[in-house]
Amino acid sequence: MRVSKAHPVAGWLRVDAGTYSKSLDQVLRHRDEQMVADPSCSGLPPASRDWFWSTQLPALIEDASIKEQVHSRLAELSARRQAIEEQLRQQAGALIDQQAEIDIERQLLQQVLE
Repeated sequence: MRVSKAHPVAGWLRVDAGTYSKSLDQVLRHRDEQMVADPSCSGLPPASRDWFWSTQLPALIEDASIKEQVHSRLAELSARRQAIEEQLRQQAGALIDQQAEIDIERQLLQQVLE
C-alpha cells in the first residue's frame, strides 16, 4: 500500500485511501441513521461495528496485505491475553498465599479460645 490510513472502525487496520473513504462514508451513514432514533448518541455506531466485522472485513481479507495485518493483530491480541493471564496467575497466587496465612492464624486463634 502506498498511502494508508487507519480504518475508521478498526484503528489497527491500515487501508488504502479509497477503502478508507468508503468506510468513513458508511460510518457516517450509520451515524446519521442512529441520530434519527437517538439525537444524543455518540461514539462509533454499533451498526458500523457490525458491518465491519460481518461484511467489510470478510471482503477485505482477500487482499494479502490485509490478511497479513489480521494475522499480526491476532498475534498481538494473543500476546496481550497471555500477559494478562500471567498477571492474573501471579496476583491470584499472592492472594491465595495471603488467604492461607489468614486461615492458619484463624485456626491458631480458635485453638487458644477452646
